[in-house]
Amino acid sequence: MQFLPRPTLLFCIGAVWLACVAKGGAAPAAPPADPSPLVQSYVNAVRKLNEEHARRPGKTNEDALKAKLPRAAAASLEKLLGLDASPAVLDGLSECAGAALDLDRTEDFDKIRRRLEATAPDRAKALGTTLSRPRFQLRGLRGLDARHLETFADVMDTVLAAYDDVFGFKEWSKVPGKKLRVRIHLEPKIEKPPHFAPELPFHSEIDFPVVDPEVFRSPTADGKFLFYGLCHELGHVIAMWGDARREEDHHTWAHYTGVTIVEHLAAKQPAPACLAQVKDRAWRSLEGERKRLSGHAPGLEDADATLALFIQIHDRVGPGAVGSAINHLDALDQRKRIGRVRYYTFDELRAGLLATVKDKKAKQAIVDLFAQAKTKPGQ
Repeated sequence: MQFLPRPTLLFCIGAVWLACVAKGGAAPAAPPADPSPLVQSYVNAVRKLNEEHARRPGKTNEDALKAKLPRAAAASLEKLLGLDASPAVLDGLSECAGAALDLDRTEDFDKIRRRLEATAPDRAKALGTTLSRPRFQLRGLRGLDARHLETFADVMDTVLAAYDDVFGFKEWSKVPGKKLRVRIHLEPKIEKPPHFAPELPFHSEIDFPVVDPEVFRSPTADGKFLFYGLCHELGHVIAMWGDARREEDHHTWAHYTGVTIVEHLAAKQPAPACLAQVKDRAWRSLEGERKRLSGHAPGLEDADATLALFIQIHDRVGPGAVGSAINHLDALDQRKRIGRVRYYTFDELRAGLLATVKDKKAKQAIVDLFAQAKTKPGQ
């Protein structure tokens, strides 16, 4: 085969192009731009910030953290938003939307969603909606709009304020400074209750199904206690007990915190407007559990004994003492972590209470109570 000299070859290519233009034809279309460098610039910058923060969180909160996104990463997202739609670009935009939520950059998420609404509305719908407040981020899926997120956000703020008043817990995420996440999805029927999702790398998330997009109602028409469920799952966010193979608390810690908060808010006057359709206290309350377990000895052998232990701690030294003990343990930063989730033992709880309770009679009550429960060091 005989090859043309390079200058001759280039001349021929140019002549063909000019001939096409002269006849009114179009030049061959340029291949679509490869969006992957832009996508990775943004996604990797978000991941790096989160990883560095997780290693040394200090006192930085997520609002300050997200402001540290490098300008080059933000510019990459802007360039990506300006590219013509192609399957690769649409995939890249969806990936960046997830990264944006990992850093609470909801303004970036909203830009991506608006871009997709114009070219790929089904993808935009799949992304859902989002709302961020100082302590948490909500994501609404399967048709939940911004109005419903505002309603749920008011409920969430009210519950967190009640936890502040009753327990005074300081840290609300597996990585200090990161906001709580709640993933809310509209379902025709609730098949699974709300649950804590501990597997995410940088923040704590609650998965929360709802059936009514207009109002927060609990219990639902078929008897699902959504409000108690929210209060309960937040207890799991604060503390897990034992280790990954054994729940030392027999799943009673979150029940204790949940009914305590339900009861506290039911007694609040004036009643919070966002809880007008919440009636859970009639079936889920600390008073009800206290009566049910009257005379039951505190212990660790089963769920009722362990719940009795929590209730007697509550009654003898107060829930604020429980919160102070957990905060003390967090400050020491010596408890077990699994996937960055905090795990505690009852021996540690006893030590935390004795380290923070100042009243001598209250201290003795703790010693007596744990002795009665037959707890042992390291148990």
